[in-house]
Amino acid sequence: MNELIVSLSDFVKTDIIEVKTYKYKGDIGCNFDIFVSFKAVKISDNEIYVSGNIKGSVYLECSRCLCIYEHPLEIVVNANMYVINRQIDIGEEVRQLLVLEMPMKPICSKDCLGICRICGKHNKEIDSCSCDSGNDEFIKERWEKLLEYEQTLNKTNRRK
Repeated sequence: MNELIVSLSDFVKTDIIEVKTYKYKGDIGCNFDIFVSFKAVKISDNEIYVSGNIKGSVYLECSRCLCIYEHPLEIVVNANMYVINRQIDIGEEVRQLLVLEMPMKPICSKDCLGICRICGKHNKEIDSCSCDSGNDEFIKERWEKLLEYEQTLNKTNRRK
């Protein structure tokens, strides 16, 4: 990640450094294809202002159907960063912004119906199963032993 570390020695001849485009190689917990562009302006020997943008896509797993989908990102970077050991780590700022931008419950589309409780098929608007969604009897048969165990636990807990 050395490309995203700016040193005070980079500002010897100028107060502005501009990085056109850099392919981000950090670790944010998923596959991604992200590019970072930024400008660093020296405010003082202890502070540098960084502005720019992060563009690209992350590949997330839908929490309804478990399919991998591409989630586009475009994040603006505006930060005053303090110099530590005569340098700043813009890569860490980028990583934190990316983590904050990740959805808590990723969903591939608003029309995703998730996985069928009966047949297990991934249901999309264009490709859904024909199972009867009101067929709870089949589901109860499938999980009968577990439901019996749960009822036994509930009875035991009520007695206490």
